[in-house]
Amino acid sequence: MAAPSPSASRRNARNHFVSDWEELPEGEWLDNDEDGVHWYRTAEGEHWHSTEGGFQLWVDEDEAFEETDNESSDHLDSSSSQIEDREDEEDLPATPRPTLDAGTAVFGLILSLLVVVWTLFITIPTAELNLETLSSASSTTDEMDQTMLDGLERYQTLNTLTLLLASVGIVVGALGMAKRTPWWTMIASHASLLSLLLAASVVALAAERSRLEQCDPSVYYCYQLESSSMFLIDSIYPTMLIMVTFLYLLNRSVNTWVNFDVNEDQTTELNIQLFSKGTPKLGGFTSMIGLLMSLSILAITYFFFIPATDENILTFGGELSTQGEGFQTVQFYNLFVVRLSGFVAFVSLLSLVKKTPWWALPASSFALLCVLFITVKESNFNGLSVYEQDSFYTGMCSMVALVFIGAGAFRTMMNHDWEEDDDDYGGYENARGSTGYNLFDEEEDDLEWRAKVKTVVMASVMLLAGVGGFFLIQFVVASSNEPLFQIRDANGNLSEGRSDELAVIDMLDKTNAYSEETIKVSIQINGGDELTCKWERSGSCTYEYLELFDDRRLTALESILISEGTTRDLCSDTSEQGCKITVFITHERSEEDEDMMVTVESVDLGSYTLVVA
Repeated sequence: MAAPSPSASRRNARNHFVSDWEELPEGEWLDNDEDGVHWYRTAEGEHWHSTEGGFQLWVDEDEAFEETDNESSDHLDSSSSQIEDREDEEDLPATPRPTLDAGTAVFGLILSLLVVVWTLFITIPTAELNLETLSSASSTTDEMDQTMLDGLERYQTLNTLTLLLASVGIVVGALGMAKRTPWWTMIASHASLLSLLLAASVVALAAERSRLEQCDPSVYYCYQLESSSMFLIDSIYPTMLIMVTFLYLLNRSVNTWVNFDVNEDQTTELNIQLFSKGTPKLGGFTSMIGLLMSLSILAITYFFFIPATDENILTFGGELSTQGEGFQTVQFYNLFVVRLSGFVAFVSLLSLVKKTPWWALPASSFALLCVLFITVKESNFNGLSVYEQDSFYTGMCSMVALVFIGAGAFRTMMNHDWEEDDDDYGGYENARGSTGYNLFDEEEDDLEWRAKVKTVVMASVMLLAGVGGFFLIQFVVASSNEPLFQIRDANGNLSEGRSDELAVIDMLDKTNAYSEETIKVSIQINGGDELTCKWERSGSCTYEYLELFDDRRLTALESILISEGTTRDLCSDTSEQGCKITVFITHERSEEDEDMMVTVESVDLGSYTLVVA
């Protein structure tokens, strides 16, 4: 066997080396070559040759080149495959994310818009007027006015924040219509708005109650103050509106997330066109709503509100008084309302004959709504509440009509065939992005998990709403749970005779006043028969008012003195167990209807028990 070339072996030798021949695998020695190199062949057919420091494994040059070429080819193939995989990943479209349907977005937008109008033209101006009025109050009510002022300032701050969050809700609704926001943004914005409106309403009610608590009945008729009621708080009405909207949006939002299918084709639902031949037109019913609304407001304003305002201007002398100037400003807006409602009626007619785009009637109706609420704002100087202003009712009429008109405009766009206009106008592309919702590999497991989450979320929200509503009701009616009266011993001494003073009933309620003609007092002695006491000192039981103000009205800090009559000895000092007196107080009011029929309304004011000796 010819020995391989040592030079070739050195060029192609692998790094397999042993320092001593005893470490070589089993095999046999071969003849030395012409260079004196010792060669060794193993049982597996490998060749080793001697070197300066030991023995080296010899590799054929052609095999080494082929193996190196294969390794390089494998490396290139792997790198090329990785590059292609990255390019394929980059070319793949991003997974679509769940978004709310356009109808829900429009609904949220309209409600946010109404909150902005209400807050801007009713809530904030009314609070500002109250702040100005209380700031100029007389010195006798400084303490309670200061309490009210502190609360109103916090209330006004919350109203300003409400205006800001409602504006954010409008932006979110507009982006939701264009499919540019994820499913949760609408519910998040309305949850924040609802929390802020609730906080504002609670702060306002607390301020009203604090003012009444600070009132001193000994110097002021506290019952003449407007009693605190949640329904007198302007912000409570948009709060109730957003509360209902929140539950609806939550249900729609969670449904969107639960039922979202990544593999389902995402179709364009809405295409908003403003100025083009393809712009859809409103339906006849929506146009009729706008026409009836505008004509009604025009007629009521022209035939009722304008003449009444003219009369007020003459009464207060026009520009010669502050009241007259205020009524002149109101009259300016009344005339503006007449012209604008006529314009809305004209737009409604054009919409009825399909001559105006879908947005013309909603835009003009919204402008009319704003002017009407501005009129309400300018009417606050006359001392009447918002709900007593003439323009408030026409404003509410336009608000309701605007909801129907907005729903009709949305339905018109949804039913319009946009396929013919796709080349010229196009539609909104669906927003794309990473969902992060594929929590399970199998689609069925993922949908089942989402359905369970929806059930838990909805149950938790309903429970939270119930608990929150319970505590809110408790806060609202807390004052009505307090006792109206308290009972105490008249003088602590009972005699064997008649006409003893038995008990005193102190009135605690600051919100009411009862006259001697409407109050009914009866007593029960030691569980016996119930006896009716009379105002005059006759009969078996009598009562009289112990008044701070000599007006024959029972108010806070004033009392009822109950005594024995001149005909009967009810209690005496011979009783070993004392005399147990239970007093029943009832408020009775008679009303006469058109048929001369008298009805008596009776309200139980409670019973109070005392044992005297």
